Amino acid sequence: MITLLGISLALLLPGFVAAECQEQYRFDGKKLVLSEAEWKARLTPEEYAILREKHTECAFDNEYDTNKEPGIYFCRGCNLALFSSDSKFSSGTGWPSFFQPICPDNVSYETDTSFGIKRVEVLCSRCGGHLGHIFDDGPPPTGKRYCMNSKAMRFVPKTHQPSE
Repeated sequence: MITLLGISLALLLPGFVAAECQEQYRFDGKKLVLSEAEWKARLTPEEYAILREKHTECAFDNEYDTNKEPGIYFCRGCNLALFSSDSKFSSGTGWPSFFQPICPDNVSYETDTSFGIKRVEVLCSRCGGHLGHIFDDGPPPTGKRYCMNSKAMRFVPKTHQPSE
């Protein structure tokens, strides 16, 4: 079971449903640790601001909010699979939204108290990059809305993925 500060997400996030994980996308537990200079060389300035400095891109003016193509969304920082288009839905918020990650262990969670409000931040488990936040207003089966930044992800259409 996934934990946040040692507490099961099933307790922290009522309605949490663990995703069935396709083995080829499962996080292997190996962290990617780079210096700030290495991150700046690897990412564009916008990607760096979002993934490393926890900025947020503009609503309704991003790459994947309206993308309906089948495929997989990967972390732009380390290429870990994060979300499948199968769990994407139109939330009307202006950011790409998903009801669950592609594999439960591929994302991590931290409490975010910035801007004077308490939220749950979603991070890439491999590189620690900021992806967005999770909210309790999503559709079934989880009731969760993973509200993500497009610049934190790279989309690979199903037609470009190796066959299983």
